[in-house]
Amino acid sequence: MGDELDGELERFVRGRLGAVDELTVVGQGRVTGGQSRENWPFDVSWKDHEGSHHRRLFLRRDPVGSVLETDRRVEFEVLRRLHEQPVRAPEVVWLDADGSELGRPSLVMTRYDGRNDHFVLEGGVSRFDEATRLDIASQMVDLTIEIHALDWRGAGLHEVLDVPADPAAAAIDEWAGVVERQSLEPQPVMALVERWLRHHKPASGEVTVVHGDIKPGNVLLDGHRVQVLLDWETVHLGDPNEDVGWVTNPLRRREHQIPGRWEVDELVSAYEARSGRAVDRAALRFWQVLANYKLAAIALTGMRSFCDGRSHRVWSGIGALHRVLLAQIDQEQP
Repeated sequence: MGDELDGELERFVRGRLGAVDELTVVGQGRVTGGQSRENWPFDVSWKDHEGSHHRRLFLRRDPVGSVLETDRRVEFEVLRRLHEQPVRAPEVVWLDADGSELGRPSLVMTRYDGRNDHFVLEGGVSRFDEATRLDIASQMVDLTIEIHALDWRGAGLHEVLDVPADPAAAAIDEWAGVVERQSLEPQPVMALVERWLRHHKPASGEVTVVHGDIKPGNVLLDGHRVQVLLDWETVHLGDPNEDVGWVTNPLRRREHQIPGRWEVDELVSAYEARSGRAVDRAALRFWQVLANYKLAAIALTGMRSFCDGRSHRVWSGIGALHRVLLAQIDQEQP
């Protein structure tokens, strides 16, 4: 591990395992990728009265400054309750909720062997043929439906997550609050888009589990099989169309589409046919706008983290997102 984690992780693991013999904790160093959390793979071996044990684990720790401010307690508890549910979510193992043991809030989960390929649908590093990429795109739809089909009351998620009376209004309020807290200066374009969102808010409907960041970059592939979906930090209860709007956001087409073969119409039609849910196109437009409003709020958070000296990543501004948002709501750039 890095010098900053020397000793801390071994003490943390020993505290969770108790009186064991021959404990070894071997880190592989921090891995790149992921803008909101630090990722540290490590292996643990020990012996006890039951014999020898070995586990491959993964530490996700809050950075000093992030683009997202979320609660590891909530993420851990949601994933713990999902472990016995029919969904490809990672198994969580341990939690340091307040960071008193590992320096900053952290959770530990099982480490999987799968491969991450952010732009697999356009070729990525895997360089799969078109038929295989279409199959992976189809699996991503199945994964989305899997999440939306979860019995969230049976899993007790209503004890952990707010149950919104009006999912669209709750989503606007959440991200408008982020914009207000994180902005370093007035944001007239964001204010205009917020007004558009409130005016075009769809009626309340079904409430499901919403992952909030479904994309190939957040899954691991075992060959060409989607193995597990990671990064549940924005999970909440809401409108399932929110996830559909996220994956059909025109700004993210490189991640989710295959030009001429798998575009928005094909993706939405597959979701409707397999889930039995009709996707209202006006509501879908709302959620696509909300997706970029959310991305702009995340960018504002990153800018504030840099300006406050909590992050070394330079954010150049959100002008490009402003232009996309204005085009989406049929407004000219001021």
